[in-house]
Amino acid sequence: MKSMKISVRELAEYAYKRGSIDEKFRSSKALSEGTAIHQAVQKEYKETEEKEVYLDFLYEMEEMTLHIHGRCDGVLRSEEGLVIDEIKSTSLEAEELEEDFFPEHWGQAYGYAYMYCEREQLEGINVQLTYVQKASKKKIRYLRYLTVEQLAEEVRFMVEAYTPYALTLVRMRAQKHETLPKLGFPYPSYREGQRTFAGSVYRTAREGRTLFAQAPTGIGKTISSLFPGVKAMEEGDFEQLYYATAKTTTRETAEEAIRLMQEEGASLTAVTLTAKDKICFQEETICQPEYCSFADGYYDRINDALVDILTNESLLDRSTIETYARKHHICPFEYSLDLTNAADIVIGDYNYVYDPRVALKRLSRDRTKKMGLLVDEAHNLVERARDMYSASLSASDFETLPSLVESERAGSLAASIASDITSLFPENQKEVSIDEIPGVMEERIEAFVEETESFLRDLLPEEQNETVMNVYFGSQHFLNMLEQKDDNFVYIGKEKEELKLYCLNPRTVVKRITDAYRFSVYFSATLSPFAYYKEMLGGTPEDYILKLPSPFSREQIDTIFTPLSTRFRDRERTARDVSDSLKKQTETWPGNHLFFFPSYSYLELIHSYAKEWGKEIVVQERNMDEERKSEFLAQFTEESEIIGFAVLGGVFSEGVDLKGDRLRGVAVVGVALPPRDIEKELIHRYFENQDRNGYNYAYVYPGMNKVLQAGGRLIRSEEDHGVLQFIDDRFMTPVYRGLLPEEWKSK
Repeated sequence: MKSMKISVRELAEYAYKRGSIDEKFRSSKALSEGTAIHQAVQKEYKETEEKEVYLDFLYEMEEMTLHIHGRCDGVLRSEEGLVIDEIKSTSLEAEELEEDFFPEHWGQAYGYAYMYCEREQLEGINVQLTYVQKASKKKIRYLRYLTVEQLAEEVRFMVEAYTPYALTLVRMRAQKHETLPKLGFPYPSYREGQRTFAGSVYRTAREGRTLFAQAPTGIGKTISSLFPGVKAMEEGDFEQLYYATAKTTTRETAEEAIRLMQEEGASLTAVTLTAKDKICFQEETICQPEYCSFADGYYDRINDALVDILTNESLLDRSTIETYARKHHICPFEYSLDLTNAADIVIGDYNYVYDPRVALKRLSRDRTKKMGLLVDEAHNLVERARDMYSASLSASDFETLPSLVESERAGSLAASIASDITSLFPENQKEVSIDEIPGVMEERIEAFVEETESFLRDLLPEEQNETVMNVYFGSQHFLNMLEQKDDNFVYIGKEKEELKLYCLNPRTVVKRITDAYRFSVYFSATLSPFAYYKEMLGGTPEDYILKLPSPFSREQIDTIFTPLSTRFRDRERTARDVSDSLKKQTETWPGNHLFFFPSYSYLELIHSYAKEWGKEIVVQERNMDEERKSEFLAQFTEESEIIGFAVLGGVFSEGVDLKGDRLRGVAVVGVALPPRDIEKELIHRYFENQDRNGYNYAYVYPGMNKVLQAGGRLIRSEEDHGVLQFIDDRFMTPVYRGLLPEEWKSK
């Protein structure tokens, strides 16, 4: 008999509606508030009353058995008899909240009531919804009595709605577990070091640990992480993988790896998440039924759409999702999110896991503990995480709000917050580190968010002012990050205008997220120095580490070190010499070359000399879209002699494979030090206080990672040969030389 386990909450949400298509007012702070509200209500229960009562029931059907389970908030005793209590927090005002406003809440409560009646052999029971208004903490209760027969009918309705989808999932899982034992590595053999990497990932997955791996370019990291991750699913300790990436190109590489395993016979379903603004069918993204026909009636059509695509497709990339979304006339972004519940592998950006503003609400703790996390190009996550966990408030934005909002209280609070920000600055200081902000200021921000949220919910999209929305979301994020604040954060004031809560070290927050997953693997070709990245990404002494040598030999690379100064003060003086060195490289090694510079302005300076070379030069443009990126790379053919000018840390310095004669040489101009600013100086001081080399942590390591990534574009296979030139006298010093791979050092 086919069987499947599902929570009462999931069953009710599927049957009635799958959550709100517009979740923009939800936040991590709101979720934690909901937990606190539950606990506060439960504290009011009598000693004879029960809370968090675990219930389960086997629902037998002809096609399958559903194991329905969950924890009931409360079993109460009243004059009317036993009461099943379901607690919900809400931002709606009491007068807005109607008894049947949320049918899925009643469905969840009915599920608990039915299971309790079956367990205790009762003929009926009272069912109560307890709503708590988040701002006022006012309680609104609705009470109904249902017989066990009525409850059985309610559960039958939910089960019948869910059954087609459940049968699809059961079929998918059965096929997966039947085919995985037969799955072999989808290449004739392993590359040097590849088997070691794959074995380490498999061991990490089976033991539920964390692995930090430096696996060099060309080893095949994507398939070497996905293949063992998939194989580890055989034992059933976890059900899904999340493959986190930073760029579109790496997402495509992951899709190709999955396609190879599918061709080898593995029955796997994978979904790729695409940003809402990129996949939206409308010119303007407004996720409300009144403005988008793909959102209007979404819940009426989504169940059929899910069964359709999961029955007929297995690699759910952007194109496939768009095709089925148009077929069923539903929102493609929400469609992709709903598909993450069913997919074996989810491919998406870091932010869906780590960013509190957009992290998937569907990735609950119950989900992630049965999910493995694979983080590709993990070196990118350090700065991305700093950005995600930093938050800013602008005094000028708050100053404009009183004239833009109808709420007098919101306007008054905004004016006070603006004044609070400007008063933090000492006289004649443009940038300053601030130890703490006044408690009253934090209280005003909380009050502003609550007040603004209450009236924003009532506005139609065309009535919602963009400035007001931005300030609201910025304030909400600021409060969320205040919840995370510890010694790894600092306040910064800028220009008497901006208050920034800046994350100096993201390790604590990243580790908290990592710990929620069954296992995690952080891997990159450039985790150098290794200890730095392990520390910044929340590593512990108990974690596994792996450092693999390059599969390529020194003989494949001709390395040149050109000791010219590329420091900002010397750039004009040495520009001609830099240009001559680059020109000589193209003449000595004819073919295609990519030259990387630390900034667009420096690129343009050298390009002004390079125009005299008489060669075809293509230049990276600012803000290139995907089409222009593809056009840029398409010019590098085996027959061409193209010189490409690009920026370090840009789209062409990572995830670009120009194999064979498509790339003959690479040059890195400068050591890519980040510009000095108050943030970098605070990072410098923070690590100095921890007996680390603060300058290296703030400047050298982030800059050299861009150098390593750019240099890694040259040799992509065992057959590649080429020249790699480093132009900067600092590359001759021990600290920079020590960060270069052995095969890049002079023979």
